[in-house]
Amino acid sequence: MIDRDFEKFLGGPTQPVSQRLHVTINKENVIGLNENCFRQLGNPPGVFLHFSRSRDMIAVEPVQSLNQLAIFPVKRKTSVGWRINASTFCKHFNIRLDATHRFNDPEINGDGKLLLKLSQTTIVRQIRRTKKL
Repeated sequence: MIDRDFEKFLGGPTQPVSQRLHVTINKENVIGLNENCFRQLGNPPGVFLHFSRSRDMIAVEPVQSLNQLAIFPVKRKTSVGWRINASTFCKHFNIRLDATHRFNDPEINGDGKLLLKLSQTTIVRQIRRTKKL
């Protein structure tokens, strides 16, 4: 029997990079995508961002042209990652974060949109804990 002092970790094990969709959002309102997620979205130069208040969910819709209004460019972040600066989107929908959050179960639906549930995230800490002596 587990004592009440224990908390269950819901983040799950790490899958191989080639198989997982790894998506984060940080306190600067930058959505980060790993290479696999970007590839499964079709390597889009930009995206439309949608928000469902009732489901507390972000939908990322890939587009193949940046020639329309309200398209957020997708820019290379690192050699293995991509970024979407979503600050105006987050401010408009009052999405506020104090830390970087990893989406536990991002999915690409049948329409090719990436669905991100804000209610199902795990905080990613940048600072390493020190050992207690």
